[in-house]
Amino acid sequence: MIEKILSPFVPDVAAKSKAKKAYGGGETRSDSDGAEFSPFAVELARISGELKSTPDVRQDLVDDFKKKIEAGEYNPPLEKIAHNLFLAGILNVQE
Repeated sequence: MIEKILSPFVPDVAAKSKAKKAYGGGETRSDSDGAEFSPFAVELARISGELKSTPDVRQDLVDDFKKKIEAGEYNPPLEKIAHNLFLAGILNVQE
């Protein structure tokens, strides 16, 4: 009874093997398994590794901004700040 329920959901291994042989994939590797990855997947893995090694915070920029703020030399463009606050929904401009 359970076979009737599971049959649509369980892959037919024998049918896949026959299809593989008919397609030309009949040769088998008895000594090891392997995998091939697309060039895109290889590049994605490389970039992912680089991103993991990149720090989340650029400490040199943070230190530079701290020095400018403490010295009173940091004057950010107020229009740009207001625009970004408005876009973020934090600033509500009422006319």
